Amino acid sequence: MALEQDIADLVQASNNLTTVVDGKIQNIDQRVDDSQVLVQQWLDTRHVGFSLVDTLMDHSNGYITLAPRFGSIEEATSFEFNSADDYAPTGCYTDIANTVPATPNWFSEPVSTQFTGRLSVYANISIGSAPHPSPKPVTRIALLHNSIGAHHGWITTGSPTPNYRDPRLFMGKGRHENLEIKGQSYGVSNYDDLVSLAENETHNVSIGFSHVRLINLGPYPIHIKGFWMIYHGHQKES
Repeated sequence: MALEQDIADLVQASNNLTTVVDGKIQNIDQRVDDSQVLVQQWLDTRHVGFSLVDTLMDHSNGYITLAPRFGSIEEATSFEFNSADDYAPTGCYTDIANTVPATPNWFSEPVSTQFTGRLSVYANISIGSAPHPSPKPVTRIALLHNSIGAHHGWITTGSPTPNYRDPRLFMGKGRHENLEIKGQSYGVSNYDDLVSLAENETHNVSIGFSHVRLINLGPYPIHIKGFWMIYHGHQKES
């Protein structure tokens, strides 16, 4: 009797194991099927990355020199928008015009469908007046974008009375109220490199966008020599 019971227990255990294995195999098969569907969907669209580059400024435009708004890094670092004077300090800001519509599809049809709504932004900016300084000079900048047709072009307040504490920060990014950049300057344009202001980020700018405003908070003078906005997209083949 004991032997018969042992055999019955073994058969039951084998059946239980078979059930578990079958379940796992079915689960694996389902995952493989799901993966094949996803791969086929990708093959059907053939996503190939592309970019629409808007050169707002390059060496063909010369360069723009901005004096520092503040004389110390402490003052510059503590800056926040608070009054009308903060938006256009004399000699410390510039407006750079863009040429590509900010929103690829709004009113026009047929609408564009291949843009991802993401943007990269690079600038060529010399800082201070010393080549190969160590440590690199640190300065602070503020970046805004405008909106034509809004109550206030550079302020997000949705009423006739402006709230100067609501700047229309470039791309809607909070860091652009007071951004640290580092660099050098050797004869302004002898050496050139790129500072990244955004890389593959949601742009959050509307069809009324026509200018970027760059304010040099200081404490060093800066020389703006180039500014590029790259609108990312995917080419799709059905």
